[in-house]
Formats: sequence, structure tokens, C-alpha cells
Amino acid sequence: MSKKILIIDDDRDLRDFLQQAFVAAGFEVDTAERGSIGMRKLLSDNYHLALVDYNMPEISGPNICRALRKHDNTRNLPVVMITSVFYSPEQVAEAQSDYGVTDFLLKPFTGNDLQQLLEEIFSVGGAKKPKQEKSQPISDYTVPLKLQELYRNKSTGMLHLQRGDAKKVIYIKDGYPIFTRSNVLSECLGRMLVAEGEITQVDCDQSVDRSKETGRLQGTVLIEMGLLTPQDLKDALVRQVTDKLLSTFAWRSGTCQFVPTAEFKKNVTNIKMSPASLILQGVNKYWVPKQLDDFLYAFNNDYLTLAQNPIYRFQDIDLGKRGEAIIKDCRGTKTMQDLLQLHPLSRREVQKILASLIISEMLERSLEPVKGLVEEPVEEVEDDIVDDKLRRKILDDYKRIMDSDYFAVLGMGRQCGPGEARKAYYRLAKEYHPDRFLGNDLSKEMSNKINEMFNYITQAYTVLSDKDSCAGYLDELVNGPRKSLDINQVIEAETCFQEGSALLKIRRYKAAAKSLLRSIELSPEEPEYMSNYALALFKSDPDEEQVQNRAMEILLASRELSPSNDLTHLTLGYVYQAMEKDRQAEKSFEMAVQANPNCTDALRELRLINLRREQAPQSKGMFKKFMKKKDL
Repeated sequence: MSKKILIIDDDRDLRDFLQQAFVAAGFEVDTAERGSIGMRKLLSDNYHLALVDYNMPEISGPNICRALRKHDNTRNLPVVMITSVFYSPEQVAEAQSDYGVTDFLLKPFTGNDLQQLLEEIFSVGGAKKPKQEKSQPISDYTVPLKLQELYRNKSTGMLHLQRGDAKKVIYIKDGYPIFTRSNVLSECLGRMLVAEGEITQVDCDQSVDRSKETGRLQGTVLIEMGLLTPQDLKDALVRQVTDKLLSTFAWRSGTCQFVPTAEFKKNVTNIKMSPASLILQGVNKYWVPKQLDDFLYAFNNDYLTLAQNPIYRFQDIDLGKRGEAIIKDCRGTKTMQDLLQLHPLSRREVQKILASLIISEMLERSLEPVKGLVEEPVEEVEDDIVDDKLRRKILDDYKRIMDSDYFAVLGMGRQCGPGEARKAYYRLAKEYHPDRFLGNDLSKEMSNKINEMFNYITQAYTVLSDKDSCAGYLDELVNGPRKSLDINQVIEAETCFQEGSALLKIRRYKAAAKSLLRSIELSPEEPEYMSNYALALFKSDPDEEQVQNRAMEILLASRELSPSNDLTHLTLGYVYQAMEKDRQAEKSFEMAVQANPNCTDALRELRLINLRREQAPQSKGMFKKFMKKKDL
């Protein structure tokens, strides 16, 4: 089934050009000449991509995007904005944060630009195609930080590393390193076994000669020579591919590049260690004192505490007795310097442990001590389960968990609070964290089921640990799903908002208030609609006490819904000024600037307040009043 694209643009020629280009590329394409028509299509049908003109009459591109992000069926829809205004990476990031745009298509564009856009969003075959990274230089900390980044993103592909003539490729599957290839001669199996004292150099040379004569692998020849058992060979191959990876921690120069792919060499010897464990071993073996000092310098005064995200917290890692002791002290009440001073005779060992835990994100940092953090006890889970029993347990648990509601999954009653949810989640996360199943040689099917269970448990905790989302979820369980989306109402509300905003800009305040009132009647809990209506209402008659009170009422409600909306705080400041509440007005203007440092209107008002304050006559009475206020 081909992917479906919607183009929303009032320029007919551009619509036709884009439609022809995408149809030729094998996509199903619809078009809309107005924003309201386009939104109706997007909310009522299933599309895989929307291209929207930035400057649209009726409903602008950014407001279309904002509206789409409010609804479940379009919340994650890729939206590309078409514009002739240049957007820097910083502006793109700001737009993504502000109204959720996925990317920009800059006018004028070529066929190659369209092709690149499609490749970045999905491949010709329809599957999502990850963007290939550019090659980047290797510095002191590149390799471990890169491994953690790939684990965090659950990436699958090949990490190519090169330093001079030395080349290595690390296979990454779902964020886990599973194999390493190398062209470094000293890392071949025979030389590694000689270095370990498992065989002599004479044995190694003889095995190489026989391998060349027979065409068999060196490991097989060593077994035939009676120098290794099959189990010895298996263990040696695991050590070999692991050491190939760990030795890259000593690289201080070169290049690295991650190439997304699911095509790996077959029948490779898998590394059965978590990224966190590999990072700890690599840092322990290869990081030099200066490297440790330089890396940890920036964190000296940070307070360290255990990660709250179980994805990182319960990684499989053997810290040893020293590491376990350090972990117990990481409760957010001690800085890194404090922790190092607790172990003066083993400073380097402690530095390596802390560096590894920070890179692996098993420790979180804060500038202030963490107050009130109480760790819930976690029940230990038995790890020694035979394969067949483990498989049956996974299947039984999968059916039970995936068929249960969120309360049943966490084993909670419906009146339990966030504390109970957190305790239950930590217990289950410990049991079902994917790291726990490393080394069990599970099939792809079993591994996928474990990941699904862990994600479902995480989703259950996310909902039930928040009071509002928990109440909404419980309401749906008791009373059934909420009323389906009224698309026409959404369109009308957004259209009225656009009309009101345009009238507000040209200072037709009464007409703007009328349109904006209709928008909040249709969508009564949309903070942006409320703030704009309150502003238009207040501007229409700023001296009328009844108008002031009504605007204040709406703005306070809007602030509850969206405390970070700078327009809400700005308008509150205007209303407080009209009511001669100068201190509240100044505070509101300050909050507007905190919400948006580029809020020029609030900055102007604050400058005027300071100017009036500086020019005010310094009478004796005012001085006494000021000193009295200061004493308070």
C-alpha cells in the first residue's frame, strides 16, 4: 500500500507541481487550497505526510500544525512547512518546540530537494529511513559517549571507526553492541590466545599454516590440534570480539560514522554485555588519569543521584564492592568531590566508576542537593531460569500483561497514588528490563515480546504516576472512551481564532473579541484562545471595571492550563496596570519574559517601569516607605 500525502497550499501551480512530482514517485496525493479543508482531511483520514504552506489565508501553516498536535490521530504526523523564509537550525528547533513542525521545505526548491525530503521521512518502499550521519572526528570521549547515544536511541546499524590504517565496525542492534569486525592484525584469534598464555607462539604459527593449507578457520584447527575445547573456542571468540570493541576506548583520534542498517553478517559471535558494562570495562582498561580528570572536572560540584529512568538505572553492570558502595552514597546529598574524598586511597578507581555511571546515564546530576528523595525497596528477582521455563514464563507474562489495564499491570488498586505506582514500576522494571535477558540466546520473537512488555509497563507508569492523566484514564475505564472528535467544531474554532487574531493585530478589538469568544465557546480549554480573547476584551474597553474583572478571570484560568504562555502573563500585566496594581503588573511582565525572553512588549513595559522609578522624586516620605518595604 502506497504512502498517502496531503498538500495544503493556496498556490494552484505549486500544488499541481508537487502533486505530479509525488505521484511520479509512487505516492498517493491529495490537495487542499484552504487550511480549513486541509485540516478536515487530515483529521478525518489517515495520511503519512502533510506539506503545508507557511502563509495561508484563513488558517496559517503554524496554526494548522498546532491544531494537529492537539489530537491523537495527528499528534505524530510528519508536517513539512513550505516557506520562502530561510530557517537556520536554531529556528527549526524553535519551530519544532513552538508548534511541532517536522521540517521545512525552502522555496525555491528542486526535484533533488524533494527527493532528499522523501528519503529523510520514508524510503521508496514506504519504511521510515533513518538519516545517515556524517563522519565525525574521534576525541578523548567519543566512543563511550557514542555507544550510550546509540543505546538511548535504540539504534540499529553499524558504527564505523577508523584511525590511520586501522578500521573497525561495531554492529549495533536495538542499541546493543553485538559484534565487532577489525583489520588490526594483532587482534586476530591466535595472537590474542598467545598474549593470554593459552597457546604458545609455535602453536599459533602451526595453526596458521594448517589453516592456510586446509582452508578451515584457525579456531577449528586449534580444536583439532587438541589445544582448545569447543567451549574454550566459544569463550575465546566472545573475548576477542569484546576486546576489539574495548580497545577503541584508547583511540584519541580518527573518525567515526554510524550507518543505519538491519543487514548484518550472518553467524557472528555475539557480545552478550550491556552498553553500560562495556563502557565500565573500557574506561577501566583504557582511560588514562588526565582523561579522567578532564572529563570529570565539569561535574566536581554537581550532586549525584541514581537515575529515575529504569531504562538506564537497571542496566546490567558488574560494579564490584567498591562500585556498590559508591552507588549507595549517590542519593543527591553529596557532590562528586564529596564522593571522591570518601575514598582518598582509591581515587582513580572511584573516578573510573563515576565516569562510567555518568556516561551510561545511570547517575543524574543536579546543581542543588536533592531533597525528599526516598528510594523504594526493590524486590530481587531470581535470574537462574532454564531456557524452556524462561520461554514459557515470557509467553505467559506477555499474555497477562498485554491483556490487562494499567492498574492491573502494576498490581495496583484504582485508588492508589503516585508513590505506589512508582514502587510497583521499579519492581517490574527490574524484572522486565531487556538487559536482564542478555545471554539467554532468546529468539527475535521472544526479545520483541520482552520489549513490548517493558514499554507497556513504562506507559502504564507514565499515566498512573500523574494525577490528572490517571483520573482521565480511570474515567475512560469506568465510563467508556471519551466522545469522538468533532472535526467541524475543531475547524470552526481554529478559523474563528485566526480571524480574531488578524483583527487584533489591526486593533479592531471589539470585532476581534467577538470572533475569539466564538473560538473559546467551541474549544473552552485552549489557553491560546483564552489569552487572545482576554486581550481583545480588555483592549476593547480597558477602563471598564466589569471588563477588567472578566479578562482577569479568563487569564487566571488560562494561566492554570498553560503557565508558560507569555501572552497570558503579558495581558495580566496590562490588566493589573489598569487596576493600578503596579507590583502585580511588574511581576506578570517579569513572568512573561521568563516564559519568552524575546517578549518585546513585556521588556518594554519593564523598562518603562524602571524609568518611572528612577525619575520619581525621592521625597522623605517615599524614602521611609521604601525602607519599610525593604525591612519587610
